[in-house]
Parts: sequence; structure tokens; C-alpha cells
Amino acid sequence: MSLTTDGEPPGPVRFHLQCDRWGCRARAVFDMVIAEPPPDIEADLFGHILHSATVASPHIEALGWIYVQQEGYWCPTCAAPGRRPRSRGVTSS
Repeated sequence: MSLTTDGEPPGPVRFHLQCDRWGCRARAVFDMVIAEPPPDIEADLFGHILHSATVASPHIEALGWIYVQQEGYWCPTCAAPGRRPRSRGVTSS
């Protein structure tokens, strides 16, 4: 998955996205101020790790990026209708 961050909440966090679709080199960078601190690492390891991404996901979607299960983040061009992968087990007629 090609979503990385610089910075720790609470405070400014810079997000770096890279399209995970094979052959695509699209990238995006944006900054957000995340006011809420992450949950305690001892009490909720995954919540602590994913806190910034969870807060930023509505903004990521508003930018046109989507998360494709088992693939990662796809840029708006790769996420356009007709370019998305089919669900496993679906065949064309």
C-alpha cells in the first residue's frame, strides 16, 4: 500500500500517495492538521497505526483516489469506470 505520512497527530501530517496500479506513476501529496491524538499504542496497536489514514480517508476519496481491496490505492485516472478490476469470480458474458 502506497500511503505514507510524515508527522504525528495531534498536529500537522503530510500524506504521500502513490498509485498502486501496475505501471502507473501518479502521486499526490497533501497536508492535514489532525487534532485528535491516536489511541494508546498499548491498548490499540492497529488503531494507533491507522489513525491518520482513517481521519484522512474522506479527503483521499474527495481527491478521486480509491482503495481497491488486495491492490492498494488507485489514482483518479486508474479508478475511472471501466479501468477498475472486476470482483474475483465475475466473468463477462
